[in-house]
Parts: sequence; structure tokens; C-alpha cells
Amino acid sequence: MRPGALIVLLVQALLTGVAVVMSVWTGMPAGASVGLGLLGVSAMATAVPPGVGRNWLGPWTSVGAWAGTLTVLGSLVLASTTRATLSSLLDGYYLGLAWIVAATVFPAACGKGRPSLKGGWRWLAMTWMMLGAWAWLGASYVGDRRGAFLAGLLVVVVLLVSCHFWFRLRTPVIVAVNTLILVIVGLPVLDLGIRWVSSLRADPDPGKQYYLYAVAQRDPAAFRRWWNYYMSQCHQAERQYLTADPDLVLSYRLRPNSRGHIVRSVFTINSRGFRGPEIPAEKGDAYRIVALGESTTFGMTLTPEDRPWPELLEDLIRDRLKPRRPVEVINAGVPGYVLGQNLHRFPTEILPLKPDLVISYHGINAFPDLRAAVPASLGTVLPPYKERPLRLLADAEYRLKLIWFRHRPAPRHNPRHGPPVNPMATPYARLYGQLIQLARTNHIRLALATYSMAVNRDSAPDLIKFYEQGYPSAKWQIQANLVHNAIVRQLAAQHPEVCLVNTQPHLDGEPDKFIDLVHFAPAGEQQMAETVFAALRPLLEEDLSR
Repeated sequence: MRPGALIVLLVQALLTGVAVVMSVWTGMPAGASVGLGLLGVSAMATAVPPGVGRNWLGPWTSVGAWAGTLTVLGSLVLASTTRATLSSLLDGYYLGLAWIVAATVFPAACGKGRPSLKGGWRWLAMTWMMLGAWAWLGASYVGDRRGAFLAGLLVVVVLLVSCHFWFRLRTPVIVAVNTLILVIVGLPVLDLGIRWVSSLRADPDPGKQYYLYAVAQRDPAAFRRWWNYYMSQCHQAERQYLTADPDLVLSYRLRPNSRGHIVRSVFTINSRGFRGPEIPAEKGDAYRIVALGESTTFGMTLTPEDRPWPELLEDLIRDRLKPRRPVEVINAGVPGYVLGQNLHRFPTEILPLKPDLVISYHGINAFPDLRAAVPASLGTVLPPYKERPLRLLADAEYRLKLIWFRHRPAPRHNPRHGPPVNPMATPYARLYGQLIQLARTNHIRLALATYSMAVNRDSAPDLIKFYEQGYPSAKWQIQANLVHNAIVRQLAAQHPEVCLVNTQPHLDGEPDKFIDLVHFAPAGEQQMAETVFAALRPLLEEDLSR
């Protein structure tokens, strides 16, 4: 065997071993590992010199390679973990696997031999290169990496053009390949035009309140455009101000010293990881109030003038009580958090602030903890709009999701297994009990607030149906909120040191004060601040007069 052929054979053997080991390490089905091995051995067999069985072995090598390829793909489809495996193929680690296989097959496609056999190897090499290229496109598309996606499109175009030189294509195939090339080249150009046109068209104006039921009924198209824009802004903002939890206990945290924006509202996260201005290291004589909660405390503000209710509460205290000592209201709300996560933050983030008063405003995020007391709805959530490398494809994907969503089965209810659990025995109630104990142990005043939503059990059916577009389980969430608020009231009655803040008057069931089912519009933020201030006023007057 010539030295060059020997080197090619050794490289093929190395690549085959790497491919098999990668498949085993990543937990791919055993059939995939066997198929990769068969594919590699078949490719290496083409390097066998004439006179050592190559004449009779040649046709079978191509058959073995295609059999290995089909085994790999078939095992992925038929495996019990098909969904997890296929989704993981969008990782760059697996993209490398496809290109390794293509490199293993490539020498057989370019070597000497009968044209009929070489043509089969060329098709096989092209198949694996295309698999790698399209997987590359899929990974960059899902990850919204525009540069990588455009590079992947270029690779696909190069492979399609090379088909004209590698294969003798028939006229219908030539037309199909050329059409695909034009489509792939035209997509970025068309997307650039769409982005340019969109830049000329103003985004939905939050001042026109497209989120209100009355406005949406008059112009449903404007509401849908607003909702898509609002959801995309929320997801974009999350990437700006959220970061992974370094302790790997919480799924994420607010990124210190970061900025974010939602629609036209720009906000900052201070060095301690709270929304708002910097908090002095030394408390001094200040009276500190910590507002603990979810995104409804963090504030989904839409314009530069909008402010979350903790900031408005601080202004009310200063303007109406005119205290002789500084008053600081710290916004400790984190979007997506539940009460349990905020309890985990308490020793490391809340107690170091030395708060005099903690206000808890929790609700919808942990309603699943009430399923033992309330029949759980099995509805699905309205699919969010996700940013993609090409806006044209993102819009098409979202429209397909909406079509599926509108034709989904109506939400059902889980049958109860045995008698309903006492609400005070639910995980939600136990977590509130832990919060009360933490406040008592650390000599901190505690205020528990009931939760308010845009609709309640007295709301009109059409209004509830409107909010089900974004919250398909809205009817169940109304029932869960009744149980949640009953827990809060009962705990406040059992612990006289706890101040009850009933947020429902002038807020619950008043959709004009919400931008969706739970997040406050400017009028809602102001009403929430007024309600909290009215409930805490006697307590604050007593504390601040000392």
C-alpha cells in the first residue's frame, strides 16, 4: 500500500473512532454507534488495494456505508428518547459529528474506482455534509445567532453549487437545485427589505392602550400586533438584565450593574441586583422598606414616565408623611420568581439590607402550589414570539404556532383524586408561614398583600375570554387567586404582628388598570401604591415618629 493511501486509511480509522466515541459519550442510541462504525469501516474498505479483494469488495462497501447511514438516522427516529436526541443535535457538539462522518467518507468519493461506485460515495458524502450544514442552520436559528445563520446559508449554497460539478443532474433536478439556491440567497435580501420597512414604521404606541379590552375589540389586528411586540420586548429585555445564578440554586438572577428596556421604558439594575438606584452600604438613620415579589413588583413599565409601585410608594410616604428621617423603598421583585425563591434570597440578599419592613406581594407564579386545593386546568400558554436570525422566518414560525394554538383542544380540568386539601396545608401556605417566621426571628415588620388580577369571578365571560388569549388557564387562575387570598387573610388573622394589605378594592377586576392579566398599567401601579400606603399608614406614622 502506498504511503499516501496508508495515511488516508489511518485518518479514516481515527475519524471513525472519534465519531463512535462521541456517539457513546452523548448517549445516542446504540444503533447510531453501530451504524457509525459500519459506515467508517465501509469507507476504509475502499482503500484496500486491487488484488486484496477490492474487485469483489467494492460494491459492498457502498451498500454497507448506506446501510450504516440509514441505521444512524433510523435509530434516532425509533429510539424512545427521540425528541431529546433530535433536539440535542442542534448543539454544535453534534454538528461536528456530522462533519467528521463527511470527512471520513470524502476520500472514497474522490478516490479512483468505477464511476458508478464513486457516484454513490459522492452522494453519501454530500448527504452528510448537507446534514451538518442544515443542523448548523437549525442551531443558529434556534439560538438567534444571525452571523452563524448567514454563514450556514452560504455553506448550503456552496454545497448546492458543487452538486452541478459533482453529479450528472437531470433537468428537473437542476431546476430544483437552482430554485433552492435562489430561495436561500433571496431570503436574507428579502429579510433586509422587511427590516428596512419596519424601521420606517413606528412600533405600536403604548399610549394608545392597545392592550385594553375595549380598544382590542375595535381593532383586533392592532391588538395582535401589540401583543407580539410586547412579548418580543419582554423576552428581549430578559436577555439584557437576567443572568445565570452562580450558586446554581436559583435558575437565574438579575444581572448587577445592567440596563434593560421594555417598549420605551429604560430601567437599571444596581450593583446589588435590585431594580432602581444604588443602595447605600450604610443604612444610617434610614427607614428601609423592601418590596418582595414577582414581575408585578419589579414592574413591567412601558414608557419613560411609568414607574413601578415601590417607587411610587416611596414618593407617597415622603410627600404625605414628611418624615424627619430618610425613607427608602427597595424594589426586590424578580420576574418569574415564586415565594420559595425569594425566601432563598432572604438570608443573603434581604437581611443584609437591614430592612425595617418587608412587603410581600406574591401570586400567580406559584399558583401551581395550590393544585391540591383547586382543580388544575390543563390549558396551554399562548406561544411567545421569539427572535430569530431572519425576521421573515420568525414571523412565519409565529403564525404557524398561532394556527396550532387556535385549533388546540379546549382546556380541560384534572379530576380530583380524593377530597380537596385544606388550603392552609398547601405548599403556598407553608411558604408564607416560613416568611412570617423569618420576619419574626429577625425583628422585621411584615405586610402580606392579597393578589389582584384584571378579571375575577364577577367579570363578564367575554372579558375573561379576552384574557385567555394570553393566559389560557385564566378561569382556573381566578379560582386559585380566591384560595390564595383566603390563605393570606387567614395567616394575617392568626398572626396579629402581620399587617394585611388588601389590594383588591379599586384594583382587582378592573381591566383598565392592567396591561395583561396581572401586570399593572400606569393607573394600576398608582392604585397599588395608594392601597399599600393606606394600609401601612398607621404603622409608618408610629415607626417614623420615633
